[in-house]
Amino acid sequence: MEYHIVEELDREVLSQKFKTPKNLLIKPSLDKLLKYMLLDWFVVIACWLSLTIVNQALYPIVAFIIASRFHSFGVILHDLTHMPLKKKTIKIRIIEVFTGYPIATTLNAMRYHHLRHHKDSCMVTDPYLKPISSNYSLALLVNVLRSSLLIPFWLIRSIYGVFAFCIPLLRQSYAIIFLQDKSGKNLTNSKEVTQCAKEDIFQFLFFTGVFTGVLYFLNFEILLLYYIVPALITGCFSGYRVFKEHRYTEPVNDRKINTIIKTTTDHNLTGIARFFLAPRNIGYHTVHHLHPQVAWYALPELRKWYLQNHPNIYEV
Repeated sequence: MEYHIVEELDREVLSQKFKTPKNLLIKPSLDKLLKYMLLDWFVVIACWLSLTIVNQALYPIVAFIIASRFHSFGVILHDLTHMPLKKKTIKIRIIEVFTGYPIATTLNAMRYHHLRHHKDSCMVTDPYLKPISSNYSLALLVNVLRSSLLIPFWLIRSIYGVFAFCIPLLRQSYAIIFLQDKSGKNLTNSKEVTQCAKEDIFQFLFFTGVFTGVLYFLNFEILLLYYIVPALITGCFSGYRVFKEHRYTEPVNDRKINTIIKTTTDHNLTGIARFFLAPRNIGYHTVHHLHPQVAWYALPELRKWYLQNHPNIYEV
């Protein structure tokens, strides 16, 4: 199965004056993504087991840690999204199921809206473009609260996707509402949209099976404490991160290097704040937009090189 790939920015960037060393442009490795996925799942399972023995007063801490790893799942899937994939191998499917499904998304859906975000970042067609507000703090708060429902919203997408796959007339609304398409095109017969809807069928069946099993063999309280609450917190983390890593002022009209730099920002978070709000180096966002296909674990050295060789790059 061929994937529709929206053109990214590496070739444009590398043709510029920066002359970034190729040895710093490290691509993601499926084996490394699997490794870090397993590490995150180890933390999640350890947290779940701890809930049976820790004092209930400590639950908020455990829930936040689980949410941080759900957030990290998204970053791992994000790296997979930027890889030039032609078909879903077993490794790719495993990463998708164990990092995408827990946060209610598929690789196809992620590629659809995220690659378009990179192609049109902060333009009117950017799927992630936020309403412009003179009150930054209020806009941030609204975005964080709204994003708390992100995973439930994506769960609804999987249900709608089942119908959109079967009923072509629903694919336009499916693409606009759930895939955040702003192209203005007629997508009723889009192969890419149809494939996204098809993949949502698998996710729908997955969640139907998991939720039914938990409710039948355990109870709703387990589902609420172990998954739903952390999922809502994860949405807040994601909403904060996405808002902070882009400068939403006036929409831009091009994707020149200077424009990329002006419309993105690094979080510069450390320690606990990075663990929760910018896991897996996702906070190095300016250099990520300059080189979208570079692995998350290579971003610190790449950013260091830019700061050493082009110290004013983040102020252009």
